Amino acid sequence: MEAPSRPTVLLSTGSLFHLPTAHVAGLAARAGFEGLELIVNSPGMAPGEGMTAVHDACPVRSLHAPFRNWSRWGGHLNSWRATTALANHLPQANHITLHPPQPGLGGLISSRWFQRAYDLPDLLDAKGRVEYSLENMPWVESPFGKDPLDKLMDQCRDKNVGLTLDVCHLGVSGRDILDALDRVPGDLLRHVHFSDARGYREHMAPGTGPLPLTEFLHRLAARQYTGLITLELEPAAFPDDDEGILAELKSHLHFMLENLGL
Repeated sequence: MEAPSRPTVLLSTGSLFHLPTAHVAGLAARAGFEGLELIVNSPGMAPGEGMTAVHDACPVRSLHAPFRNWSRWGGHLNSWRATTALANHLPQANHITLHPPQPGLGGLISSRWFQRAYDLPDLLDAKGRVEYSLENMPWVESPFGKDPLDKLMDQCRDKNVGLTLDVCHLGVSGRDILDALDRVPGDLLRHVHFSDARGYREHMAPGTGPLPLTEFLHRLAARQYTGLITLELEPAAFPDDDEGILAELKSHLHFMLENLGL
């Protein structure tokens, strides 16, 4: 498949997780999105007719591996392998977003195997077209430890994966999103999760918080970014009716495309 020469704009199914996934896919397609990032939140999301129907309604181009309740898959590692199996099955799913296991007693087992892993695509049995990226999570700054963004970029290189830059997670961490973007080299940046934030509230609609999202998109365009960018909002950002949701989706997509110069 020929590599794109422009960003691919997706909708996260988590933006409307209260609706059936196939219905979300239909709304995304009607609004003009080029595909979905599918939030894998149930072991029932496995290769088969149900997931094929979602993909047929709007192409699944990225999957987001489970980030809680890993015991439902038989453990953290198994949940990532199940996500990979689904990506291998969906013909345009070329990317998987991963939350790095967090430190602490609850994540001790998952953190242990993750720290030892050095080639995640090989470990997780990915087809050659499927790439991974680690997502930056909200950070608590420490004057004594290594900068969290530098640490994450080191992890990406150590584990043979890229980086998903989540804009609102930077915002709630008190980070300058433009500076953070400038610091991530082009060979690592594979995916952007796009939304606004205010204080500790995440995944707000663009323009409802103080983050400089217009300039962020301009800088992405200036660096000729060709990866994925996914609108990832909270369901509260949308009205209750389909036509209202569709109007909001179209408005956000227009804003993104216009400021990316597309």
